[in-house]
Amino acid sequence: MGIKRLHFWLSSLSGQVIMVALLALVLIQLVGIQIYRIEREETLGLVNSRFTLQRLIAVTRLLNQSPPALHSEILRASRSKTLRLSINNTEPTSSERSARFEHIVRSKLNYPDALNIYISAERAPRSHQTPMAAPSRHRHPPIRADIRLQGGIELDDGRWLNFTSLTDSDIPGWSAKAVLSFMVLAALLTGLMIWLLQRTTRPLKKLAQQAERLGRGDKPSPINESGPREIRDTLAAFNHMQDRLDRFVSDRTRMLAAISHDLRTPITTLQLRCEFLSDGEDKQKIQQGLKRMEQMLNATLQFAREDGLAEPIKNLDLTSLLQSLCDDLQDNGHTVSLTEQDTVLYRGRPSALRRALQNLLDNGVKYGGQVQVNLTTTPEQIRIDIRDFGSGIVEDQLEEVFKPFIRLDPARNVADGSIGLGLAIARTLIHQHGGQLILRNHPQGGLLAQISLPR
Repeated sequence: MGIKRLHFWLSSLSGQVIMVALLALVLIQLVGIQIYRIEREETLGLVNSRFTLQRLIAVTRLLNQSPPALHSEILRASRSKTLRLSINNTEPTSSERSARFEHIVRSKLNYPDALNIYISAERAPRSHQTPMAAPSRHRHPPIRADIRLQGGIELDDGRWLNFTSLTDSDIPGWSAKAVLSFMVLAALLTGLMIWLLQRTTRPLKKLAQQAERLGRGDKPSPINESGPREIRDTLAAFNHMQDRLDRFVSDRTRMLAAISHDLRTPITTLQLRCEFLSDGEDKQKIQQGLKRMEQMLNATLQFAREDGLAEPIKNLDLTSLLQSLCDDLQDNGHTVSLTEQDTVLYRGRPSALRRALQNLLDNGVKYGGQVQVNLTTTPEQIRIDIRDFGSGIVEDQLEEVFKPFIRLDPARNVADGSIGLGLAIARTLIHQHGGQLILRNHPQGGLLAQISLPR
């Protein structure tokens, strides 16, 4: 459950923006630490170089002024973690000598030209390990460091003071204070981002809710246009679209009703004129055709009126609604069964859903004889399966039957009086609730009507 919640949070706009901000903060911190390390190494290099020269000058003066018996104690006291000192008779060799550093030391010591000074300035790789030049009893544990200065200074007695200067390469880590400051900064940044994103996404959530209500056929009030300018523009465009869709549907419904109403006058006139015709087969066929047209107009007018009523959405018990429809058909002698199901509450238009389900059940008992109804629920949707045990429909005509006034007489044995609007009306009413209605041939025979309603 925790992984699902984390995935859900990361898939949201707030989660992704916060994660990007935190990653950017970590990247900035790492870059800052790297810059600090580079600057620190350069600074330590300059400081250690100056400090090393000063100490070498002081040690050289002390050695020249002290008896040889004290030289070992002087070296022991003068060594450090970053300065290695030793005295021997070997003249150091250096391929790259630093004339600048040699001049500084010679001038500070007032050394004559007869005494030699060799100093080289170089930098070894971080993994370089410098061998110790001091005797074994003075050898320190080797450490990883960057060599800055090395060489030798000739003493008054002819021996050489060999030295190696190193810079400590310990890299500053994440101290408790640094971790605490980073956590405080991350918490402040996260809080600020949450406040900003909630302010930004709140109108978007309202937009999603309004779109869902509009998809279910509801007529919600316009959304309050608030938030950043881009969000306000989006909300304004949605409000305009909702208003235009409402006008379009209303105009289409009124036009359909007007046309159907206006056609009744010429049909009535034709019926009257038909009465003056002599009896015969032609008169009978004309009267049947006019009666058929009148039935179609009446059905169209009824559908247009019900579609334009804008029935309010209410809480209803789908289980009770289906049970009452099945009981009515059973009372009329039909075989209809409903799978036992607990109470299922749904927000919809009771009359519209009743009519859609009634049309499907009527088609089932009319063309399939026996009908079986199954009601199932999931956290996302409600599913209603209505199966009959008839001959089914050819696969390539499963969508054709939803078109108005389409009849498949050979496949469904349509009875007299059917005008082919039942399935079209049922699908329209289901679509008004944001659902789907599809037809399939059942593997064991018969036709299966599947209704999916969003929770």
